[in-house]
Amino acid sequence: MALPFIAILRGGYTGESVISHQSAGTMMNALDASLYEAAFITVEKAGWTCERADGSVLPFDRGAFTADRGHGHERFHAALVAIHGTPGEDGKLQGYLDMLGVPYQTGGVLNMALTMSKYATTGLLRQMGFPVAGSVLLRRGEADMEQRVMEVAGIPCFVKPDNSGSSLGISKVKTKETLQAALDLAFSEADSVMCEAFVQGRELTCGVIRMNGTVQAMPVCEIRTSREFFDYEAKYHAADTQEIVPAPLPDAVTAIVQARSEDIYRALQCNGMVRVDHFWKEGEGDGTEVVTIEVNTVPGFSSASIFPKMLNAAGIGVPKAVNVLVSDMLLRRDS
Repeated sequence: MALPFIAILRGGYTGESVISHQSAGTMMNALDASLYEAAFITVEKAGWTCERADGSVLPFDRGAFTADRGHGHERFHAALVAIHGTPGEDGKLQGYLDMLGVPYQTGGVLNMALTMSKYATTGLLRQMGFPVAGSVLLRRGEADMEQRVMEVAGIPCFVKPDNSGSSLGISKVKTKETLQAALDLAFSEADSVMCEAFVQGRELTCGVIRMNGTVQAMPVCEIRTSREFFDYEAKYHAADTQEIVPAPLPDAVTAIVQARSEDIYRALQCNGMVRVDHFWKEGEGDGTEVVTIEVNTVPGFSSASIFPKMLNAAGIGVPKAVNVLVSDMLLRRDS
């Protein structure tokens, strides 16, 4: 009897596609080959292709989401989405898979579309009572942008493309004179830009995963960099960036960050592996003020990424996490 056929979706339409290929490779290497047979589906604007881990090409039908692994065309039993940005992190692929009845490990269409927008995410979290930084959304061509930024976010602030990842197009603005250049950079990545009030504090991130129906926060990671912030260079190239897992924090702060991350995961109806980013205002008030900045619903999963480090620190490890996610998907498919 043939093993369940698992698709690992990679690529995408943004500058994060190179990271996506690495994340997909980590998933492929983690899958138990005695239980599952997997193939990469590479999603590009020019078309979709299907191949095995060794690079051999399989006949593929995008309309039916089927491939021929030697038994004729058959639909994939489940899909692991490893695409950062559109169309894997904004609900488009999830809608496609829903219509075909193929389970996947991420949140659903609404969850993914909502969290793709940094402004919509923090706006909803603010309504739900979670502490977030003040922010304003700007759209290309609007008037009085600088004035609106000064009124809502102030200086210093962060200027971010509203729907990009890997810190592409993000700037920390420390003077009004550099604001326009930061806006131009962000608008080169997206048509909508969020300007967010600067939060002084230690940068923390916490992974959350649902395994066997249980939502579990990972050990907290503290990010330290000599750069102005944790930008693309700091994430992927800077030699002095530190990602400390578990973070050297007071137990009370660790507990708050983990509980907050789990609560946000549930509130936004997330699924699979999610990373929630925060700042801790050390020494302010009772010393436990935590401000949530962002929710990443398809976090980087390369060997250099934070999430695998948190899984290892939690004693779960990458292979167990990936195989349990696939097992859970197949249970949903059969229910």
